[in-house]
Amino acid sequence: MTRKTPTRRYHHGDLKRALLEASIELIREDGVDALTMAEVGRRVGVSSAAPYKHFEDRQALLRALAAEGNRRLGEAIVAATQGSTDPREVFRLSGVAYIRWAAENPALYRIATDPAHIDYTSTSHEVDAPEALKGSMETFWPELAALVRSGAALPASHALVQQLQGRALAQGVASLFVSGVFASLGITTADAERIARAVTGEDVPAMPRRSHPSRSR
Repeated sequence: MTRKTPTRRYHHGDLKRALLEASIELIREDGVDALTMAEVGRRVGVSSAAPYKHFEDRQALLRALAAEGNRRLGEAIVAATQGSTDPREVFRLSGVAYIRWAAENPALYRIATDPAHIDYTSTSHEVDAPEALKGSMETFWPELAALVRSGAALPASHALVQQLQGRALAQGVASLFVSGVFASLGITTADAERIARAVTGEDVPAMPRRSHPSRSR
């Protein structure tokens, strides 16, 4: 049985932030389908009408969660690449951070990457990209779309094509964690960084062998 988070009585402060935090807890425990305005209000300890003062409806709440998820993902990437100036190494480290964050935050990741909740054409971001990723994080999707729609040649050496290759790799591996494919094979979230480092070009050393998880019959 899923353990329910106790109602947290809300007093004063940033109600919008409290509602977002409660929403993240809710989707982490019970999945996105369990997200309702009434349940989020209950968890914060306010009336069922109170969330509507900050979010017009459930879709507006999902859009806010997508923005929050992308902000947190951006912060994870910035933290992982801090101090590195080589563009190739920065891009590799950003891929590792992306995969690890997605594996650790599967429900929020689903929302944060769903085009129903985010605008891929936007170039505004709440997190400042590291210098080596300037442009890559901020304008990649609009620039890629313009290039492809123009009908221009797409050489493998083109910077946008190379970035797409790296992003597709990171998102593909992340999806294997989020969808449960890796979990079905006994590969856990704890393995995310090792796998991410390996697929982004690093030779990862061996670690003590774990026993194979037993399957329930």
